[in-house]
Amino acid sequence: MDLTSRKDSLPGCNYVLWQSAHEFCFTTDAVFLAQFPYLVRKARVLELGSGTGAISLLLAARGAEYIVGVDCNDTVVELMKRSINENNLQDRVSAAQCDLRNLRKYYAAESFDLVVANPPYRNSGRQRRIGQAACHEVTANLEDFFQAAAYAVKYRGRYALVQLPERFTECLQLAKKYGLELKRLQWLHSFAHKPAWAFLAEFVKGGSAGLEVLEPLIMYNNDGTYSAQTLNKYGLTKGEETGG
Repeated sequence: MDLTSRKDSLPGCNYVLWQSAHEFCFTTDAVFLAQFPYLVRKARVLELGSGTGAISLLLAARGAEYIVGVDCNDTVVELMKRSINENNLQDRVSAAQCDLRNLRKYYAAESFDLVVANPPYRNSGRQRRIGQAACHEVTANLEDFFQAAAYAVKYRGRYALVQLPERFTECLQLAKKYGLELKRLQWLHSFAHKPAWAFLAEFVKGGSAGLEVLEPLIMYNNDGTYSAQTLNKYGLTKGEETGG
């Protein structure tokens, strides 16, 4: 028995998620990303670098018909499988250990309506000890994610990701290289008077030009309490708290 593992609640639904103190645990950006992309009816979804599966399970709660999460870390894949079984989602969600750089070995081209990813943010700087591959480009870089998404998503399908502002122009360059058109964009701010700390972007494969920029998502009110936007994303009302 792994004494470092723990069972947490996912916000806005009745699902639980198994995580480990020795692996990267889901954070607010995962919750925001799961609520962001458009879901077609009977959506088939692929999550790249799924970790313990928070985003995949939250998309299942939103109504996606089938989701598969892939990750190269066997420990987090096993934790995701444990969560799938505990939530009785075996017929809708699956987890697979595979290298997203070799995705074509496992999945047919253009077989998903939506691809989602919370790629490593950092391509330089000091690396963290826990969750190193989740936060730094150790096993795959940003281009690998774009290339895999462009391969897996259907024509006119969508690719959604969360990333740092400093890598925004890099995302645009990679999107152009792989035939993905930016269609929706939302900047994430901790406070209204603070610069954005991340952005949510949704690309369409083979999409025409035209961009919808959503209102900024402000996480906190001036007094440090969660904003109405954040409470809505977490499925909470004013006065409730989240442990996620």
